[in-house]
Formats: sequence, C-alpha cells, structure tokens
Amino acid sequence: MDIGLIYGSSTGCTRAAARQIREELGPECVRSCHDVRACGQSAFAARDLLIIGASTWSVGELQQDWDRLVPHLEGLNLEGKRIALFGLGDQRNYPKTFVDGMGLLYDKLDALGACLDLGTWPTDGYSFQSSLAVRDGRFVGLALDDENQSKLTASRIRHWCGQLRRQLGLPEGVIRAA
Repeated sequence: MDIGLIYGSSTGCTRAAARQIREELGPECVRSCHDVRACGQSAFAARDLLIIGASTWSVGELQQDWDRLVPHLEGLNLEGKRIALFGLGDQRNYPKTFVDGMGLLYDKLDALGACLDLGTWPTDGYSFQSSLAVRDGRFVGLALDDENQSKLTASRIRHWCGQLRRQLGLPEGVIRAA
C-alpha cells in the first residue's frame, strides 16, 4: 500500500499530528508527507491512498493553505481515489464550528469523486454543538482538539491508524510496503 499524506498547518499542530500518523503507520508505507503549500494537483494522483489533514480557523473556515489550493482542484478527477481525513479544531471556543475545515474538505473531495469511506470517527468524548464534519452521527475522519484534549491526541491517532489498518486489510503493527 502506497500512502501519501498531505496536511495544512499554520501553527504546527496539524503538522505534528501528520508526523505522528506517519510514524504510527510506518514511513515505509506513508511514502510522502507534505505540507499542502508544496503540493499541486499531481500530489492527489501519485499514491494509492491519501491521508489529508486540515485544521479549522476562525469561525468554521478552512486553514489558509488549503483555502488557496481548493479552487485549483476544480476539474481534478478523483473518481475512486481512496482518501482518509483528519482534522483539528477547538471544541471549547468554537463549539458551533468544531473541525468544520475537515467537513469542508470532505464536501469538496466528494464532489470530485473521491472515495471517502475510510476512517470515520465517533463523536463520543467530544463536547461541541455542531460540526460540518459530522455525517450520520460520526465525524468524517479523525477529530483532534490539541487546545483542550491534547493528552488524548496520541491515543486517538494510534486507534485511528489501527482502524485504517483493519479497513484496508493490512496487518496490525507498523504497515510495511509490499
């Protein structure tokens, strides 16, 4: 399995989460880990599976680097491309827009034909009022809150990566490329 990881990070929290995900899955499998500022459309076609991370800024806005790239994705055919999402937000100060950035990316990638069936995450253990990232009672990807629940981040990443392994039919432990 050849996985690429693309993230947008303004303060470093999303970058840190991306690096933890890469370490958990194994760098032999997650062959690339890039800040979205350094990516173009070609990064979306280069790998079997993409893990995409974004934070939410202000009141429900997409992180600025993603905000700049999203219009350039128009016309990109992601039909069948498997994508798993993770997002960061602040549920205490922004309870009505918690991890909305992840939801905004989900909608955009879905409209481009991506297969977004991997890595949904339960809403249990969070305290928020609403989120664009919730579908059928679950987050569309891993939700992290480094502002208020930083002690849970490593455990959530570990469990989410285990969930991805099971969904992809890959062995437990660090994934090794075939």
